[in-house]
Parts: sequence; C-alpha cells; structure tokens
Amino acid sequence: MKKKQIIYSLDESLGYWLYRSHSRVSAALRQTFQDSGHDLTPEQWAVLYRLREQEGLNQIQLSEKTHKDRHNITRILKQLDKRGYIEKRNDKNDKRAYRIYLTQNGRFLYKNIKPLVVKHRDRISRGLKANDLLKVRKCLEQVIHNVNKH
Repeated sequence: MKKKQIIYSLDESLGYWLYRSHSRVSAALRQTFQDSGHDLTPEQWAVLYRLREQEGLNQIQLSEKTHKDRHNITRILKQLDKRGYIEKRNDKNDKRAYRIYLTQNGRFLYKNIKPLVVKHRDRISRGLKANDLLKVRKCLEQVIHNVNKH
C-alpha cells in the first residue's frame, strides 16, 4: 500500500505567520522606543505594565502575568532594577521572598511610554475594524488552547 505524501507549505503555516507577525510587531515597538530615546524592550514594557497594574507582585506572579519563564523574568527584572525602574522589598509573610514595586523613575517611564505604545497599537491595527480584532483575538486564544491541550 502506498503512503499518501503529506504536502506542507511554510507560507501557509499558521505558526510561520504567527512568528512573522510577532517578530515584526516586537521589532517595530522596540524601534518606537529607541526613536523616542528610551532603551527599553517590549518584554520590559510588559513587566512595567503589569507592575503598574498591580504593584507588589512576587516574581512568580509576575512571570505568570507576563507569560515569561523563570529565567527570562529574572533577566528582565535585573535590567529594570539596574536602571532604577523597580525595587524589591522583602515579603512580610515569607522572609525568603520579595515583592516588586515601581520606583518613582519607573512610574515616570511608564507615563511617558504608554502613549507611544497606544500609538504603536493603533498603527499595527490600522485598517482592522473592532470586530476583526475581536475575531483575531478569539482565533489566537483557540491556538493557545490547542497548544496547551497537548
């Protein structure tokens, strides 16, 4: 019995298009930051954003909220701490752990960066209606669900 040959095209691969989109969007955001004089990565922005949303998270909670693994979140926090954007405070309930807070400089940076991110979001979603964006999000949520199932 002859095996049926599986036809695969990279150009029609969902993963390929997800990767390309993510790479281009991240690179464009990084360039936006650089053009405005900020040495910040999209990953660092995500951490600042989550901390502004809820200060006092521990490293594990921050890792979960930003979808970064333990090593990446450690590296990002080290950079933000070195630049004076965050501070670590001992956890009152667990002396081995610490909580993370934005510094005054971190809050100032967040305030200055947020309009750039909103402008970036508007730029990358130009030509898409609100309903289109909702459909894309639902599709991506399904992809994440499918990947997490296995």
